[in-house]
Amino acid sequence: MKHIETTWKIGFFITSIRQFLPPCIPSVYRALSLFCLMICMTGCQTLMFSDAWENTKTAFRYLQQSGKALVNADNESRLVSSRQAFYGESEVDFIPLNASDLQSSYVDYAVPQAKEVPGEIGGAIPGIEAFKTPSKALASIFSTIYFNTDQHVPKSKESFNSLNRIATYLKKHPTSYIFIAGHCDERASEAYNLSLGTRRSNYVRNYLIKQGVHPDQLFTISYGKERPISSGHSENSWAKNRRTEFKIYEKRTTL
Repeated sequence: MKHIETTWKIGFFITSIRQFLPPCIPSVYRALSLFCLMICMTGCQTLMFSDAWENTKTAFRYLQQSGKALVNADNESRLVSSRQAFYGESEVDFIPLNASDLQSSYVDYAVPQAKEVPGEIGGAIPGIEAFKTPSKALASIFSTIYFNTDQHVPKSKESFNSLNRIATYLKKHPTSYIFIAGHCDERASEAYNLSLGTRRSNYVRNYLIKQGVHPDQLFTISYGKERPISSGHSENSWAKNRRTEFKIYEKRTTL
């Protein structure tokens, strides 16, 4: 476009001065006009040739890139043949719940929380660090509760028998307080396992309350997959890690 604009200006100038040229030199005017026409044609051809050359180089780059991908010579490019290959593998961020879990009669979110907050300044209940693993005398009562994969309901009848024994003990010892800790295996994301651990500990708490334990005696916490009891990566190890454990605090009474 710059060539055409320049040539047009030269032609306009030659036409303007034509009236001032002597009649004896018409050949000068013709020579100048021919020169302007040549410049115009050369500029247009150069511009068209430049565009065509750039398009050719671009097309060649695409062909070269595709050729490298075909022979795996380009480490950053590859040909894909499916939607899954294009988008890649998606990380499993959760494990879906079973319908039976959601219909459980013991999942009751209206159960009241404890009035005391453990570790609160001026409170009567210390922080979780003051809660201890049950002694040998109490270990048979406060036994670990196990769960199936992605379940927050205990997996066996024996687990419910253990919960019933815990309820009986706590009702007889109203100054005893427990932390119910929910744990998961290593699979799924950290956020999902923290949520699943919370559901497990809350289920156990709700069950104990339904058996007559006072809500103020029960506290819950979830560790998700942060504290496995078994470091293996097998189904046997995962089964050991899907659990709830108990920490107990005996409040001393003053006479």
